[in-house]
Amino acid sequence: MSDDLIFREVDEDVRRDRATEMARRYGPYAIAAVVLVIAATAAVVGWREYTAAEQQAQGARFEQAMVLLESEKPAEAAEIFEALVAEGSEGYRALAGQQAAAARAAAGDDAGALSAFDRIRRDSDLPADQRDLAAIKAAMLALKIEGADAATERLQPVIDGSGPFRGMAREVQASAQLTAGDREGAISTLKALTQDAASSAGVKARAEQFLRALGAE
Repeated sequence: MSDDLIFREVDEDVRRDRATEMARRYGPYAIAAVVLVIAATAAVVGWREYTAAEQQAQGARFEQAMVLLESEKPAEAAEIFEALVAEGSEGYRALAGQQAAAARAAAGDDAGALSAFDRIRRDSDLPADQRDLAAIKAAMLALKIEGADAATERLQPVIDGSGPFRGMAREVQASAQLTAGDREGAISTLKALTQDAASSAGVKARAEQFLRALGAE
């Protein structure tokens, strides 16, 4: 066996060990944490695509607020985002609204952030994918402050739909099931994700990783 092959196998063992340790240390919130990162990335990507076609002044204000948020000044960032929700063009309502809610959460105002995400997910004038993304974020906050049932209630419309965030919603559903003590239900949800032709490669890979961590390959 060559040295390169040995090193690759060692790397794979280390990655498996890290996945198992993450599941043991962080429990039911591990899945939700991964999804939160991806959801935040999706929001930023959506913003970048949108601002290319929007007025420069509004784009600059959004950028200013993003810099403040990244600089750990969430309260100041929230004020700008909320002003864009009130004064900006229609396309900014979801993007700025979601970031305002995220800024409130970063400032420690989980209840305010949850309320903001709930407003977005219920706004029928917004694009469906933006409502679905807000529902997922609301569910993750609800899981933290209201419990598994409240999280699942917010996720269900996304899970029942056919939008691009359906797989992410089912990942958070598995986290809610673990929080509620339903390990078998979580395993069933994760296995269904790995077999769903509509699931993205990333969603399937994460589901498989967490199944291994749960000892349920």
